Amino acid sequence: MFSPDAAVPASVAARNPRRRQRTGSDDSVALRHNPKRIRRSGLTSETFQPLDTTKVNGHIAHVAEEAFTNGHAKEPAKLRHASVDTTSLAIRHRGVKKADRERRTSKNDGSIELTKNENYIVTQLPTTPESVRDYHTSGKWCGEIATSLGYALAMTQSQAIVWRYAQGTLSAEQPKPLNIKLLHPSNNSRHPLPLGVLVPTSTEPALLVVMPTSGRVTYWESLTCAASIDSNRQKQQCVQGSVSGMLSGEIITKITEAEPRAFVLTLSTGRLAHLVVSDPQGKASINVQYLRDNGAQSGGVFGSLRGVFSNAGWRRDVAAVRAGNSWQRGQRYVVVATSKGSFQIWDLSWNGTHSLVNDADAKDDLLRALIEGADVFHDNQEHLFEVLDFTILPSEGSGNEVAKMGKSRDCKLLTLTVLKGVESSKYALIGLTLAAGSVTIDVVHPITCYTTSLPAEPQFKPQVLVPEPAQTAFVMFEKSFVLISLVEIEETPSSQLQMEARTLPDPFQDALDFRSTKPYRIVGCSSEVYDRVHARSSCVLMIYGFGLVRVSALPMREGQSALDRATVTAKTKLEQAVFFGNLPQDLIDFSPRSEISFDQQEVEAAALSVSQSIMSSTSVYMPSISPSMEQQLQRRSTALADLNRHLRQYYPPLGRLTRWKLLWNAEKMAAAKVLWRCYNAIISNQNRSSNDKSVLAELIESLHESLKTENQPEHHETDGVRHWFIHDVWRLEYIIPWAQNMVELMFETAVEDNKRIEPAIQARLVSEANDIQLSSLETAFEFREANLAAYGLENEAMIDGVLLRGYEDLPEIWTSTAKIVERVKTMTDVSRELACLGEDDDANEGDPLPDLVLKLAADNPRQVQICCQTYIERFRWLQSRQDPESKAAGEKLKQAHFAVRKALFKSLPDVGQPEKAIQLAEKYRDMDALADIIEGEMLSVESAETVRLLEERIYSYFVTFGTKWSNAFFKKHLSGGKAVGILNGNANFKQYLTQFLRHHPLYAKLAWIHEVASEQSYAAAAEDLMLAQEQETNVWSRKVSLSMSKLSLLAATGKCQVKDKAAKDTTRTIDEKLGVLAIQERLCNHVKPTIRNALDADAEVDLALQKYGSNVQDKSTLRHSLERHFRKMLALEALPPEALIDTLTLISGEGASPDNEDFMGSRFFYAFKVSRLASLGSSDSGLKELQEKFIWRRCMIQDDWKAINRTEHKDDAQAEVETGATALFTTLKKGFRTGFWDKSAPLPPAKVLEAGTSIDALRVSSHFANFPENALAVLAEDLEKEDELLEKYMEEGRLDERWKGVVEAAKASARDEADSKGEEQLRIRNAQEEFTARMIEKDRDAYPKEDGRGDSTAIDEQGDVIMGM
Repeated sequence: MFSPDAAVPASVAARNPRRRQRTGSDDSVALRHNPKRIRRSGLTSETFQPLDTTKVNGHIAHVAEEAFTNGHAKEPAKLRHASVDTTSLAIRHRGVKKADRERRTSKNDGSIELTKNENYIVTQLPTTPESVRDYHTSGKWCGEIATSLGYALAMTQSQAIVWRYAQGTLSAEQPKPLNIKLLHPSNNSRHPLPLGVLVPTSTEPALLVVMPTSGRVTYWESLTCAASIDSNRQKQQCVQGSVSGMLSGEIITKITEAEPRAFVLTLSTGRLAHLVVSDPQGKASINVQYLRDNGAQSGGVFGSLRGVFSNAGWRRDVAAVRAGNSWQRGQRYVVVATSKGSFQIWDLSWNGTHSLVNDADAKDDLLRALIEGADVFHDNQEHLFEVLDFTILPSEGSGNEVAKMGKSRDCKLLTLTVLKGVESSKYALIGLTLAAGSVTIDVVHPITCYTTSLPAEPQFKPQVLVPEPAQTAFVMFEKSFVLISLVEIEETPSSQLQMEARTLPDPFQDALDFRSTKPYRIVGCSSEVYDRVHARSSCVLMIYGFGLVRVSALPMREGQSALDRATVTAKTKLEQAVFFGNLPQDLIDFSPRSEISFDQQEVEAAALSVSQSIMSSTSVYMPSISPSMEQQLQRRSTALADLNRHLRQYYPPLGRLTRWKLLWNAEKMAAAKVLWRCYNAIISNQNRSSNDKSVLAELIESLHESLKTENQPEHHETDGVRHWFIHDVWRLEYIIPWAQNMVELMFETAVEDNKRIEPAIQARLVSEANDIQLSSLETAFEFREANLAAYGLENEAMIDGVLLRGYEDLPEIWTSTAKIVERVKTMTDVSRELACLGEDDDANEGDPLPDLVLKLAADNPRQVQICCQTYIERFRWLQSRQDPESKAAGEKLKQAHFAVRKALFKSLPDVGQPEKAIQLAEKYRDMDALADIIEGEMLSVESAETVRLLEERIYSYFVTFGTKWSNAFFKKHLSGGKAVGILNGNANFKQYLTQFLRHHPLYAKLAWIHEVASEQSYAAAAEDLMLAQEQETNVWSRKVSLSMSKLSLLAATGKCQVKDKAAKDTTRTIDEKLGVLAIQERLCNHVKPTIRNALDADAEVDLALQKYGSNVQDKSTLRHSLERHFRKMLALEALPPEALIDTLTLISGEGASPDNEDFMGSRFFYAFKVSRLASLGSSDSGLKELQEKFIWRRCMIQDDWKAINRTEHKDDAQAEVETGATALFTTLKKGFRTGFWDKSAPLPPAKVLEAGTSIDALRVSSHFANFPENALAVLAEDLEKEDELLEKYMEEGRLDERWKGVVEAAKASARDEADSKGEEQLRIRNAQEEFTARMIEKDRDAYPKEDGRGDSTAIDEQGDVIMGM
């Protein structure tokens, strides 16, 4: 039965116990010269390579620097055996020579960086065996790492795999792992995996294996013995024993090394056992004792302590067991922590004795510190407090008060605690001091970057590691690990202010997760020896399915404080995701954790900064030099894509401008790749002379230093082109315009040097410049359009890489700077001219090669396309600016683009690219250019089949482009004098010609012919003729158009093509226009006799002015107007209504001819009639009112009313005659006689005063809106003179008093005249009736009635004979 007091007996060693003990490597088994034994050994020269004894991370240099497994502090070097690692067991350990030490410090150890930033670096060690690394074949296993030895151990159910993980340099062939077959393996795969640990010895590591379920213990003093192929020999060379007294279901869960050659076994029930693998004489033996408090300790410095495992409560959940320092030979302290927060310190001796020296319950202290220090709220129902792990702080450190446990029995620990929540957990590292049963809380480090709850059934317990110099803590979870800085922030004025404002950041901490899509999980971890050379503290992780990983905390930069590196930045996270997120070694998940968040502004600034570092190759994570420039550019391009992809996947949408900037950088990099290929093809051309420097090389060399990063010859940077591609791709917009500048400069230099550049050389240089522009801009526009959605810009409207709208918030776009727009256009013209020159039939020496000419010709359509894209993007961007100058510049550039585009399209057939020209014109819907190109092709083709195909193409354009094409096509032909051909052309074009003519009044003279001949639409013909008469300037032509319109309207009425009311209205309009023309003809006929003897047109005008211009002799503006109107009228041009009114009212009344004796007296009435017929008031009521007042005023001042008013010595008849002879009386009389004044009453003199006598009075009419101010002022002065004369007649001739009498007299005269005319008409009718009656009577006498028939003839009421009655 189990007895806790009984010691577990050791098994007998399988060898002679009396043999001499080996004390050094010279007594190794491997020194026995037995070839068979050597051959049968599992170790070879490939198995173990010499350890690097320099102070490099992961290697041991001196015994004093050795470190034990997690949580073990160092012991004095005199108690440790020197750890010697040999190439084979036959070689003694010797000191490492200086040369070897220098050679082994090489960093070329084959490790792969998994991620890195300024605070830490994570690398994959290359030495993990494939059988362990491949999770598909490795199966279930656990692992341990002996960092002090440089070995790793993997345990399966049946074997142990040992390999050297620390290599000085990466050898060509990796050492093979050592597979050790285990004794007494479990047959049940559900049983826990065996536990193993590598034990340091004076020669090679020893191996201890413990079976968790059965408690069997196996100890080999060397790996050579353990690796024996012969199972019998393997058993003979080991020491076996067992842990007896285990309870039912109890298993061993952990082995903790407690040197020298002693271990603490942790059992699932919470019990601890002390395992010693050697006796006091140093012989290998196995001795196991359970730790218990026997109450023997009394008095002394610790006093009476309570037993850790009393009868009432020995079952406890042990969180961790850690071995501390030794304070005397053969002694070791072990600290035990339970998950409930109690701590015990045991004093172990290598002779198997033990005692409990300290016992403290720290739960309340830890919980209080956690709640206060981590600022969390604890609710027992919501959270469960637990201690997960702890570590004993190393004996040396900086920035912390690290304690060592010596005679004072004090112990400083760093404890990992957790408050488990329903959805998340709160973790913290709490520093505490155990001293004589008391607990003192030193410091609290809340873990804010990681709140993921622990799994319900974890396969790995969280562990905390604090390697020397205790400045960084590494917290290991099953699928994550956290780094936390333990360095205190120095007290400075700045930090004190931040502390008072509660803005002081926590010390640096960061969390890294493993990819959830893979079964990666930590199975073991251990601290490494402090790397004093690189000032790194590191630990090594053994990860299932991946292998060994080293995590190293990097030292602070010179001048950097803990406060400077306290915060994890968005840039750091982005850099890690971009540069390490797509490695084949896909261990780490770089998706951001919810605990670490950044505001939008910081993310955008970080994204742009990372993108710029890639563009300029300033990122420390990307090599700037690569043998293949294309690969280097591709790597940077991939990094830009990864950056965008990561931002889109894990961060909120960035601002529109930021997304555009990221896209612009990516398209520049894509363009640089194509540009490099072009340059690479040029310099790799075997036919190229070594003296022929490329345009790109000359260009980069000539760039101003402010536009590029200068080479550094002292660093042996000699290739300027590669240097530019590495550092200056982000300045690509300067290269594109300079390509043309460079060619032009080379030409000018040759001229200045009196050298002639052969056309062939010119063509080559221009071709290279074309390649620079085309490869850059074409690629950029194509990349931009193809990747809009990838950069979150899928809602942007874009064609050919050019935005349709949305330029308002964007800066100047790099693909369309002012210089690029200008230089691309220039380069296009130069290329075309050279291509045309090369196509001449007469080839001369030095002319371009045919292939080069063909290339220039083939490139020209591409250049035209790029030219259009840059123009469009440029003027749209300018039009979106807020300042008027930019808007005006944008509109000007837009109009220039239309002209340039048309010219470029039309020039493409000159270089043998008519089809490309047609395609571009179709694409941009430039119908004018397309019509010109098609016409040119029609004239140049000879075969009827080609003509037919072109006609089919033309017809298809009517369907595709509709009105735009028909307008351009018909305008082109009509302007070229091909009207007959159009009217008699292809019947397929008939409907489109009809639409075109009906929408273009300019062609109304042709339209009415087409309507009558082709459409038989007389109504449309009438409308066209009405439009045509407006275009006619000749009076006769206008009368003919109006008459033909009236005739067409009558035909349309007969064909029922127009309604009667509409026909009547149109007819009335035509009659009114004809009436106006008739009045002009009468005026012209009145003037013609005067100019009969004139020699030319000028003489005719002079004679007319002399005869009829007396009224305007002192009125310069009115005289000039009358002169202009005479000139047009005598040239038989139709006068505008306002001009005709002015002419009728301004001419004087002399010179009436016999044929027009009453015209001069009626001219003012005709002016009123023109005003009404022309309907001036319909569009400009102000002008109608002014014109009416002008007519009345000029009519009133036409006669001398002062003389008429002097009636002395005049009888009534004479006074009436004088009054009746005035223009006013005649005008009034004609109006009353015709009823003209029924619609508008005559205006008295007072109402017409001041009409148009000022600028403001003239501005009431839009007719004078565009007149200059000075011209209106002079006109107002002339009108003022008329007004003054009227006032004179009103005062001296009492015209205002006479007005009513004149009106009444005119009205009475008109009535009397009408009455007289009526009596005359009645007399004539009576005579007609009397004559008719007499004629009927004669007929009756001549033809009497026959057969008694009555007379059937009757007379209607008009007196006409009605037959057959």
